Amino acid sequence: MAWQMAPETLRFCQIYILATLLFSLLAQAIAQISCITQDYYLPSNQQVFNITSPNYPAAYRPGTNCRFRIIAPYGYVVVLNCLFEVYSNTCGTEYFYISRDGDLDFREGETFCTTTNIVRNSYFRPMTVGYYSSAMNTNQQGRFICQAYSQQQPCDCGWTTQTRITNGQEAAKHEYPSMVALRDIGSSQQIFCGGSIVSNRHIITAAHCMRVQPDPRRIIAYVGDHDLSSTTESIFAVQHRIQQIIIHPGYASTADSVVNDLALLITIARIEWSRGVGPICLPLLQASDLFTYRTVDVTGWGTTSFAGPKSNTLQKVELMTVENSACANQFNTTITLAHICTHDFRGLGQDSCQYDSGGPVILRQQQQLSQPSRMYVLGVISYGGTCGARYGVGVNTRMTSHLRWIWTYLQNAGGVCVP
Repeated sequence: MAWQMAPETLRFCQIYILATLLFSLLAQAIAQISCITQDYYLPSNQQVFNITSPNYPAAYRPGTNCRFRIIAPYGYVVVLNCLFEVYSNTCGTEYFYISRDGDLDFREGETFCTTTNIVRNSYFRPMTVGYYSSAMNTNQQGRFICQAYSQQQPCDCGWTTQTRITNGQEAAKHEYPSMVALRDIGSSQQIFCGGSIVSNRHIITAAHCMRVQPDPRRIIAYVGDHDLSSTTESIFAVQHRIQQIIIHPGYASTADSVVNDLALLITIARIEWSRGVGPICLPLLQASDLFTYRTVDVTGWGTTSFAGPKSNTLQKVELMTVENSACANQFNTTITLAHICTHDFRGLGQDSCQYDSGGPVILRQQQQLSQPSRMYVLGVISYGGTCGARYGVGVNTRMTSHLRWIWTYLQNAGGVCVP
């Protein structure tokens, strides 16, 4: 007669086998997760920190992974020297990653799969390193040791990752790191004005923009953005709340004149620099220059035609600064030395338009041949005629006429650079 297992014993065996299987899967999952992200905050005195893989100098466990984020103090960068070792020394299951942006997902990062000595500086405060062992049953072994210390960041502003305002073209992603989109949280509109970062806590814009929303608690400043319709398109995108609005005391807008159309916004939290977020340069050393007949960029997310739709992506046009008499001939308003005018010199109907107000008039300038060009803010968009008209002229607030007022608030601010 065939032997039969009792029902209770059968159920026990089934439960035991299932529990064993689940335990094995859980153990593998835990091994794959390995560890949470570990943060290292460096001091400013160049003290060296050692960062090693688990079990060092022994190899880390196969099938594990971990990330280490290293953060320098404000105004400093991370200097990193790593030795990644793999045995056998071939590309296989073991990987080492570095992000000079501090990105935990290592987008636009570097990948290494053989024994390598790596020396890198972070772009700004954070840097991230990590390893990944892609198989539990690998014959390869890996380990690493890194030494990290902080180094003061050199004075810098107006950088760009790249060497549709009306009839314009889409700007390259993060081509203008100082660009800001201002939004009223009580409105369905994506933006109501533009602005420019000038310090870790200050954004410059047009005073007339604050008539749209005079309550700083209802304003959000989008920095590091390119496509406002996407929440994942930029790894540098951050939203900042506004603590205070400072309108130029001489601002006045009448049928006859618009003067001192300038305002500073102070953010609640410090604005962190990255490759996609940074301050534009102020023309402090060129205060007497009128900047006439210079080719400039004008940027914004405003409408792409008069009363037309706004652009989701940042747009740019190339205009030329002209003598103020050209403005006086176009408008029935008083034009003063505190204005700087731009002209669609190619006759392409290129211009700033609605919702571009407060954005910058940008000059790209190279101080020395051995250095990259920087971007300087020459003006803040104030007003114009019917946008998109061929050979049109726009009126902007001249920055060099207001440097004393601006510097009153920026002289003790962080992140201000005089190149």
